[in-house]
Amino acid sequence: MDTTAPACVACTRPLPAWDQQRFACDGCQQAAADALAELPGLYARLDITPGRGGPRVGSLHTAAGSRPPIDLAVIDLRAQVHGVLASWVRDWSESGAGDAPEWLATEAARVAAACRWLRWRLDWAVRMHPAVDEAIRELRDAHRAVHLAVEGRDERAVRLACPCGGTVAATVSSPGATCPGCGVRYGRRELLALPVAARGRAAA
Repeated sequence: MDTTAPACVACTRPLPAWDQQRFACDGCQQAAADALAELPGLYARLDITPGRGGPRVGSLHTAAGSRPPIDLAVIDLRAQVHGVLASWVRDWSESGAGDAPEWLATEAARVAAACRWLRWRLDWAVRMHPAVDEAIRELRDAHRAVHLAVEGRDERAVRLACPCGGTVAATVSSPGATCPGCGVRYGRRELLALPVAARGRAAA
């Protein structure tokens, strides 16, 4: 008889006894929801014109004195993000999450619609879709790539100690974070009040 407690497919933490009818834990679900909520705004800030706006994905370098008319790396990133979102919308729709959204005229509008559609169906996915760990990973990777392209820096995450015994990963600019262990959501002020986790403590 297998007595192993069910665990989250994304972070491998044991699922709480009162909510084991799911593939992914509440903390991973909330992290994916946060990424989907922020992604449209970040995506809209991607600038394809070299030399304009703030930091972006590195531009394609050409011969001295010449510049490409568009930032090809940003074009590629936009296509990758749109592809990830569209593929999971299609997959979840075909798996029973409901009809796919109507794809709007502009790319930014399609990204916003896809993020909204996926976010509204996250609870279905974490309970019904066995590959939700892949979706969570790809969505968070897409968010991180766009955030890095827009902000121009890759902040180092710090592990903070949650009273439950788990750890919460956050960066200096994080507006909030959820503990994967107990599911408690911390706002920015509460995050800053948490102590740094001791080395060797279980990772969130």
